[in-house]
Amino acid sequence: MTHFACGLWPANRGHGLVAVVVDENGHASPKATIASTPDAAWALLTWLDGFVGLDCDLVLPDWLATSCDLARLALERGGVIWLVPGSTLSAVRLVANLNTGPPARTATALARLPLAPAFRPLLRRLSPPQTPQLPLF
Repeated sequence: MTHFACGLWPANRGHGLVAVVVDENGHASPKATIASTPDAAWALLTWLDGFVGLDCDLVLPDWLATSCDLARLALERGGVIWLVPGSTLSAVRLVANLNTGPPARTATALARLPLAPAFRPLLRRLSPPQTPQLPLF
């Protein structure tokens, strides 16, 4: 089974979020732009489930995870979130010359970070909480 990751970055002029899905080889899909609302976040998660399946991880800056509903909704649905610290994000954007250019390039770079063994230890992985099972007897 192929594993997918979806990078998220704010769209230009604060008009929602840009999402780009990459596969385990780093090949990117066309970008999707969504509004910054709970309904739009839910619609993106539903679209990801239908487009690539339930094993799609989300990759986003840690500051974005606290300011939008997408990360919370994804965790509630059982998804995995990779948080990119600000210092790592700044270094990647500087080295890859992402400080200028379309937001989809940054979203693509974010989605590829968990694929790179050198970057994976710098990311923080959030997994859904384990719910204890109640005994039947």
